[in-house]
Amino acid sequence: MSETGKKNKAAKSESSLVPVVIMGQTYKVRAEEDIGYIEELARFVDTKMRTIGEATGTSESLKVAILAALNIADELFKAEERERSADDELSARVDELVKTLEKSLREPTQTSPAI
Repeated sequence: MSETGKKNKAAKSESSLVPVVIMGQTYKVRAEEDIGYIEELARFVDTKMRTIGEATGTSESLKVAILAALNIADELFKAEERERSADDELSARVDELVKTLEKSLREPTQTSPAI
């Protein structure tokens, strides 16, 4: 393996501990992703948990975490379904366009008479 390949592989496999705060608790997350991305994820989870805790009046962190996980899973499943629907619509439209193009290519063309 070349030196560049070794360096790239090492850079990709490096991980760091990123401290994040969720519901007042600090967690050190081992991450290979960009630190800013990990912090953004933690803020998202913290916001979701705080919102659910306030809405339910529950301060029990395990219950709030489970409800937040269910809520996030619901959002993910719905987003995946929207993506599948969009893909299906796009595929149907592409099929229509291909059929129209094939049909127009099979039809004889009208040429202007030579003068």
